[in-house]
Amino acid sequence: MLPDGTHCIRQRGIRYDFTLMPIYGTAADGTDKVGITDLNNGTYVLEHASPPCSATQVAPCIPGGILPAHVVVSPNGKLFNNDYKNIQPRVGLAYRLTNNNVIRAAYGRFYDNWAAIDQTARNIQAWPTVTYVLAQNLNPAVPSVFAENPFQGFTGPYPPPTPFNQVGWNSNPLFKNPYSDQWNFGIQHLFGSSTVMTLNYVGSHSGNTDIAIMGNSATVPGPGPITAREPYPYITPTFYDNSIGRGSYNAFQFSLNRETSHGLTYLISYTWSKAIDIGSDGWYCAEGCSIENPYDINANKGVAGFDLTHVLTASYVYQLPFGKGNFRTGSRVVNSIIGNWQTNGILTLSSGIPYTINVCGDIANTGNGGCYERPNVVGNPNLSNPSPALWINPAAFASPSPYTFGNMGRNVLRSDWYKDIDLSLFREFPISESKRFEFRFDAFNATNTPTWGTPQSTLNNINFGEITGTRSTERELQLALKFYF
Repeated sequence: MLPDGTHCIRQRGIRYDFTLMPIYGTAADGTDKVGITDLNNGTYVLEHASPPCSATQVAPCIPGGILPAHVVVSPNGKLFNNDYKNIQPRVGLAYRLTNNNVIRAAYGRFYDNWAAIDQTARNIQAWPTVTYVLAQNLNPAVPSVFAENPFQGFTGPYPPPTPFNQVGWNSNPLFKNPYSDQWNFGIQHLFGSSTVMTLNYVGSHSGNTDIAIMGNSATVPGPGPITAREPYPYITPTFYDNSIGRGSYNAFQFSLNRETSHGLTYLISYTWSKAIDIGSDGWYCAEGCSIENPYDINANKGVAGFDLTHVLTASYVYQLPFGKGNFRTGSRVVNSIIGNWQTNGILTLSSGIPYTINVCGDIANTGNGGCYERPNVVGNPNLSNPSPALWINPAAFASPSPYTFGNMGRNVLRSDWYKDIDLSLFREFPISESKRFEFRFDAFNATNTPTWGTPQSTLNNINFGEITGTRSTERELQLALKFYF
């Protein structure tokens, strides 16, 4: 609620940020001799030029002394460009309608200038050095790579003739800072003198979020060599991060908050919401990328991996009235024993976590990597009596036909719903105004009710549909004695 005597508060502001993207490595130790694949134009950008291998006899160097085709040197000595458009307006309003009713509204844009900056600094390729070599999708059909030389083109102390045959982690050199537009509108009502009810609508839109793909994979599925279907046939498909993602969040929020009165404090909160994004729930696939077709990003739209439709929490603190007031006995000893007790509790209930069924192998033959494909849905995935031994119906899914994508959506299934109750019992033993002992007993997950984790979700895994862990922890009991002074 607003302070007494205040009827309206308005706030306005604007913030501007820009990030100076750093230079990778130093010239002194040669670690600045790195590059990055730019799929905007099909080039490989060197941060700084390197001498010919004939002069150094060791990497970093340029084989033959001449830059290969489509290899360029950065004109400003940097691999990533700065973003100068991070303007962030903000406005807020709070207005007292009556003595017991207040409305609030706000909007703001927020940029994350340093989103995953540590990982971004690693999203470079080693050529013309030879610090690491990575291979992907070996032997997709006819064996052509053998244990004696799994990294074809690697020539010992010298880099390969071209950087385009290696697989690495790359980011778009024109990567933009992600942002979030956030807004809310709410009403607060005061009941009596100590209880506030809040009703809020909260929304947000995120842009420039990371979409991690296998860059330069074939534009369409099909048989035969993928080079004929690649945008740049001379570039091996490689991991690529691009700031083309977006997401949204909309929620109704309810809370009932009672300040301490007659020894009781409580807070009840409920949120009904939906979070939607496109293909990626976090940066650099750390939290689950599911990009089946990188050339149709909208086809990967679905609820976010962190979406929780319903969340209910209720907590309380209650100073037990025994030993004082109307519950006082005629004995000081008895009052001392039954007095100064307090109990606390927290109840948490929420929807299950979304997850996706994947199929390993490049069935579509596009050069994409890992378990990127999703299966075809041929039945009802839900079981009437699911158990950890079998949570979903395996017969409901089938691998796609060769050279096709599956028709199952992203994050369309959910794990077990979450339930937990924590309880505490406290007893104070006052010694003086500033010193006291406190005895406490805590029970976490007091009912010892398990919340099962996400099942094995890879279709061609032998344990598909089985759950091997929990989201919750088992019941934990603890006793403690503290001395405050």
